[in-house]
Amino acid sequence: MPPSQYHKPETALTKARELIKCDKKSNALEILYEVMRVRRAKQWQKVLEELMMLFVELCVELRKNVHFRKAIYQYKNMSVMENTVSLEQVIRYYLDQIKSRTEEAQEVSKSAIMDIEDLDILETPESLMLNAVSKEGTQDRSARTILMPWLKFLWDSYRLVLDLLRSNSKLEKLYHEVAHDAYNFCLKYGRKTEFKKLCELIRQHTQKVQNQLQPNAPNAINLNNPETQTLHLETRLRQLDCAMELDMYNEAFKTVEDIWSFMMISRIHAIPSLMTNYYSKAAELFRRCGCHLYHAAALHKLYTLYRDQKKNLTREELSDLGSRVLCATVSIPFPNAKVNADKFLLSGEYTVMKQKTLAALLGLIQVPSRQSLIRDLVRHKIHTIVPSDLSKLYQVLEADFQPLKLWELVQPALDFMSNFPDLQVYITQLHDVIVAKTLLQLSQVYQSLNFEEFVKLCPFMEPIRLERSVIELIHNLELPIRVNHLQQAIFFDKFTDLGISQCEYGGQLVSQSTHVNDPDKLSRQLTMFAQVMQQVTDILEVGQSLASCRRALVHDYRKNEQALRNELLNRRCLIEARKEEIETYQSKRDQYYSIVEARRQAEQERLLKAEETNLANEAIQRELMKTQDEKARLKLRMARTSLKMFLDLKIDAKLDLRELTEEQLENFDADKLINKQKQEVKKKRKELAEKAKTMAKKLDYYTRACRIEEIPLLQANIEPEAIESRELFEQSTREIEEHSKAEHARQLKERNRLIRMKPDVQRLVAQLKEARDNRYKAKLAEWEALCDQTRSERLAERRAKQEAEAEAHRRATEEAIEREKQKQRELAAEAEREKREQEAKEAAEREAAQREEESKAWIRGEVKKEEPVTVSAFSRYRQSEGGGMAFRDLRRDDTPKQPDFGRSWGSKRDRNPHTVSFDNTPSYRNDHPQDTWSRSGPRKTVPPEFDSFLYEDDSGGGSGGGWTHVGSRKESERTKPLGRGGASVGVFNRGFKSSDADTDNSTPWRREGPKAATGNSHAFEMRGGGIMKKPFGSSGISSRFSGGLSEDRK
Repeated sequence: MPPSQYHKPETALTKARELIKCDKKSNALEILYEVMRVRRAKQWQKVLEELMMLFVELCVELRKNVHFRKAIYQYKNMSVMENTVSLEQVIRYYLDQIKSRTEEAQEVSKSAIMDIEDLDILETPESLMLNAVSKEGTQDRSARTILMPWLKFLWDSYRLVLDLLRSNSKLEKLYHEVAHDAYNFCLKYGRKTEFKKLCELIRQHTQKVQNQLQPNAPNAINLNNPETQTLHLETRLRQLDCAMELDMYNEAFKTVEDIWSFMMISRIHAIPSLMTNYYSKAAELFRRCGCHLYHAAALHKLYTLYRDQKKNLTREELSDLGSRVLCATVSIPFPNAKVNADKFLLSGEYTVMKQKTLAALLGLIQVPSRQSLIRDLVRHKIHTIVPSDLSKLYQVLEADFQPLKLWELVQPALDFMSNFPDLQVYITQLHDVIVAKTLLQLSQVYQSLNFEEFVKLCPFMEPIRLERSVIELIHNLELPIRVNHLQQAIFFDKFTDLGISQCEYGGQLVSQSTHVNDPDKLSRQLTMFAQVMQQVTDILEVGQSLASCRRALVHDYRKNEQALRNELLNRRCLIEARKEEIETYQSKRDQYYSIVEARRQAEQERLLKAEETNLANEAIQRELMKTQDEKARLKLRMARTSLKMFLDLKIDAKLDLRELTEEQLENFDADKLINKQKQEVKKKRKELAEKAKTMAKKLDYYTRACRIEEIPLLQANIEPEAIESRELFEQSTREIEEHSKAEHARQLKERNRLIRMKPDVQRLVAQLKEARDNRYKAKLAEWEALCDQTRSERLAERRAKQEAEAEAHRRATEEAIEREKQKQRELAAEAEREKREQEAKEAAEREAAQREEESKAWIRGEVKKEEPVTVSAFSRYRQSEGGGMAFRDLRRDDTPKQPDFGRSWGSKRDRNPHTVSFDNTPSYRNDHPQDTWSRSGPRKTVPPEFDSFLYEDDSGGGSGGGWTHVGSRKESERTKPLGRGGASVGVFNRGFKSSDADTDNSTPWRREGPKAATGNSHAFEMRGGGIMKKPFGSSGISSRFSGGLSEDRK
């Protein structure tokens, strides 16, 4: 791409904004990118920040992460030394824009639904096929299409920003803020893979900081800085929280190891707040992972840190933390009797190393145990500061021996724990511990126990789970206990040397009350010996009579009756006295504990005062040392000033002028000093060369002699080792073979024992299969009946729907055919009408031509003598003597001019195609050229379409002699002049009174002024009750009226 012409940022910014308004954002982005890429000036300007803000908006909208990477590195080089705040603002704005767009995409993906046309059919064939080939739903596919691109863009942006900020101390706070945002991103969207990559990325950044080549660079990160250490620890602790919330416990353990390694490498002093947070999170991690021992150990460390470091610690806070520590400690499961060897015969070395690693993460020198944590519990007197119910729980589990009442005594404490969420998590573990305690204590008292009775002693656990717990205890602790299912009993065997291993793993059971030691073994042996001896005595005294034995028993009872009665009566007093002694002891113990607590507080206050005094003394000492250092620096500066004259001399580098004192500087010669220094250097160099030569010679002889002497010794040592190794290999091979053979024989024996049950098992399996097949067949028949019924119903509905559709289609087809026929009829009528009009037009033209010829012939012939007429009041007519009317020429001057009465009718063809026009259409008469027309003459032919418009004959009276108009209008409207230029036409009755045509909508006679003035007016012929229309005008032809009227021709 050629270089951009917008080198100035102001010009490029203006042009980019104009392109954005024109919706050319890609071009605007390229312009800004070219400005940042080929930027020549290396100094920061305010306009560059505005340009970068616009560039960030375009990069986010177009999702151009590569463009932003190159531009932000260039902007960092320009602004990191001058204005770091501007760079931070640009990065924060970039991340905020992406996060907002990602949240919008998430909302859009949640609200995006399919456009369903029919709500009764929610599943389309496409959705059914997608559901069949994939487990994703509509929401998942929408999220993958809309949300996933933005999530990937945001993840790439976090990695880019972290790589950008990792090695600059000025941007260190922003680096850790972005890391926290990235953790929140992984937690919000459940991105476990990205969280793992993020942890590895931050781990690599820390290693690069530790191994940096120039640790003393101007902006390099120093891990020994307390603020830097605090930021790193806070980031790692947040990482630990996110790992536990995402259930990524392997990554959580790695994070804990990173925190501890960072603390060790950086030599961080113990910061109480950070250490408290660390131990609390480590304890929670161990609890979730099932490491109950190290969970309790972490709580012990947390309790010690709270008690020793936190100021203004209240007794309630200490009691709450002590309650957690006590519950976590007493709920630790009993340890296994031995560490199980793994498959590769490593003798549990890996397990031991893992235990040591976990102990090191808590700052412990040795691996903790349950017994050691109990001792710490007693040493710190934690059981004295907790509530009474929890204190009694510790007393019952760790001190008392009451197997038959253990559950009743522990129940109040468990009820108390159920009210606190922090203590509820230990109830399930305490149930297992209570079962183990009860079992161990019962084994010292009973030889056998009914399993139902044991269930009653542990009512909090179901029988099947209780049996499983007993089996696990027998396996883990190697207890000599047997569970007999035939007799429904538990048998406690004798503690022999082969079954006594539960007391040989370091005394790791809770208290000595549960141990089975040598006196217990002796008492058990003596008890059994006494029972056997009693049986032997009974056998030997067979001859003694039963009556004598009974008398002896009665005698002994009467002899000791009073003593036994007094003992029973005094038992209540003894119990009361015992209670008083216990109360007295408890009160004395409480007093003692209160005194001890007061002493401890006093000692703590004394230590705090001593610590404050020490701190004050140390501050004074630091001030004194600071003053002495200032004096020493001043003295050194003065010495350097006095030696300034020697700086221009080319003195050998071996000469150290700082060793000279002021007294020596007063009386020394520079040349002598330089010569002396050179001689001493030459002498030392020579001595060192001789000494090195001698040492090399001696070393060569000594090495050669040692090698010669050690060759036979090595050969003699190799042979026994090879023989011993071969023997050890053969011995281990034989042991493995013997073990394998024994195991094979045991398994064969077990197979032979279990093979007897095979017929019963097969019979039971067959019965179960038969029952299952019967149930399946019944359900299949029911389902097939339901399918048949549904199928018939759907077929009936489909058939009715098809019939309705066919009927609708038939009706539509008939209507279409009928419309087509109607259209054909209309077209035929139109064609017939046009044909008639054409024929009428041709006939009219022929008649007009014929009349013209007749008029010309008439004009050339003789003219008859006109009869005298009487001029009427109308301008165009006169009355002859015979009583007829003749046409009068209007051009004569002998008659007075009267107003014309008439009307013209225009063409209706433009408005109604079915209305016949009279503009140029002549009359249908073919006998026009006659001299006179009488009323009694033959009636002329009239077209049938004009019947509804003609005047009707009304002989009933009136001044018109029976001639009236069909319509009825006002008199004023019947005498209106029509047309222009005097060319108007009138229709008269016999009394010469004008009668205008009806203008109602029922008749086609209309008044049209412009067309009435064209010269083609019409007159009407009145004959026998009707009128006929014929043209007149410029041709000189006028109308004749029958009934005594005659016509004048000119």
